[in-house]
Amino acid sequence: MKQTRTIIGVAVMAVLLVLYIAFAGYEAVLLISTGEPVALVFGLALFVAPAIGIWSLFRELKFGRDAGALMNRFVAEFGPIAIPVLDKGSDVPEPADPTWDDMLIHGLTLDSVGKRREARAAVRRAIVLAKVNSNS
Repeated sequence: MKQTRTIIGVAVMAVLLVLYIAFAGYEAVLLISTGEPVALVFGLALFVAPAIGIWSLFRELKFGRDAGALMNRFVAEFGPIAIPVLDKGSDVPEPADPTWDDMLIHGLTLDSVGKRREARAAVRRAIVLAKVNSNS
């Protein structure tokens, strides 16, 4: 059920971002077509902002897909995920010689103690390690 809500939330946000990009692009064209120097600069800037939005949307969607696939692989290979229970803000030591599954657990543990940025970095590293291990 939670996964379905997440997918619906991501879809709604993606649609809203696409609408924003469409409206921003339309406004950018209108500003550029005026021929005024200041309007031209604003119009060009309105093209840059949606480009960054598109890039970040695809990056986040790819991360979500890859992280979900890695979680499914973990469950298939090792069974249910057991995340250590720690207090919020606790220090979580990084594995000494990490494998993709160690880094995935490390990332999930970091997320559980509220260290979201470090958690995402650890999961990204787990994704890279999993791809390296599967290509070997």
